[in-house]
Amino acid sequence: MLKTVRPLLLPLMFGLMTLPAVAGDLEQPMKKIGFNYKQAVKADDAATMEKHIKEMKAQLDVAKERNMPAAKKEKFLEGMNKVQNELDASLAALQAGDQEKAQAHLAKVNDLKKEYHNYAKQKG
Repeated sequence: MLKTVRPLLLPLMFGLMTLPAVAGDLEQPMKKIGFNYKQAVKADDAATMEKHIKEMKAQLDVAKERNMPAAKKEKFLEGMNKVQNELDASLAALQAGDQEKAQAHLAKVNDLKKEYHNYAKQKG
């Protein structure tokens, strides 16, 4: 009987060992996005703001590729795409020399975070 059960146990044990890695899969890019958001909002000059917005965009791309429950993935990606659009608009405003408008787009990013943040949670 042990010989018939052993092949079933190995994949199960391997799966349990990888759960902690999957659970934190999205945590790092999301923390980096949050950090860069705060830095962009506090930035005194357009160059600093632009640097942090570009880093946020890079981390958004990383986050979009991470594993997550299928039930939340569609809404998560919808929110991330909306955030990306606001970041693009913020960069365009900076390039046009309108730092105030860039800040307004960053404020919309914060609103989107409030709306979609629950979809970024790894469980269920």
